[in-house]
Amino acid sequence: MLHHEFIQLQDAVGSDGSVATESAHMLAQSSLPSSKYDLALLGLCFPFASEAPIELLSEISRLLKPSGKLVVASSSVDLILSNLRLSGYTDVRVVGDVNLTDEQKSASTGVAVKEILACKPDFEMGSSMPLSFASKSSNVSETLDDPDDLLTEEDKVKPDAASLKVCGTTGERKACKNCSCGLKEELESEMQAEKDAAKKDFKSSCGNCYLGDAFRCASCPYAGLPAFKPGEKVKLMDTTLLDTI
Repeated sequence: MLHHEFIQLQDAVGSDGSVATESAHMLAQSSLPSSKYDLALLGLCFPFASEAPIELLSEISRLLKPSGKLVVASSSVDLILSNLRLSGYTDVRVVGDVNLTDEQKSASTGVAVKEILACKPDFEMGSSMPLSFASKSSNVSETLDDPDDLLTEEDKVKPDAASLKVCGTTGERKACKNCSCGLKEELESEMQAEKDAAKKDFKSSCGNCYLGDAFRCASCPYAGLPAFKPGEKVKLMDTTLLDTI
């Protein structure tokens, strides 16, 4: 059967052409030259090509000239189409059915055999070419501006320290959590001054503070101190008048 097909191919190409046959399993070990053939046929005879690994299709691509064609006869259409695309072939498509004899139809259990065509790209693997959309050289000057020239006279004026305080911009004098402008220390100083003044100018509102704890209010700052004479100055502890939690 293969010999008959071989004779038909030789008659088709004539004396100016050449036809070579090679086992698909031994193709990788063959010494066939690269980019020599215009057409390759795979699975020409029954049982045709049940599978076509990517390695085999890549080797056939090496043998084909740019824009060369590969024709595959196979019943595993989806697998062959996928492997052809993964191997770099273009214009991959099914072109028709393979005419089977009655004997072949019986042996193939009714499975249709398709003829698949694929083309090798019109360039060699590893070749290069310039890109048409490559950017052209720009005539725009790449000289950088001096940042000092971008400053105005207003930018060069030294700001007032008070204007740098950002904690009080909300309308109330309250320091931020991570205050770094000095407002936190300023508020703490004012609060301490108020406490010191309260200690110094404290006056009893009930007049019973000097009598002792039995006569003092629950919030009396003298609580815990012994009785003293009316008008006698008593020094309060530093913790007195401080807020308790």
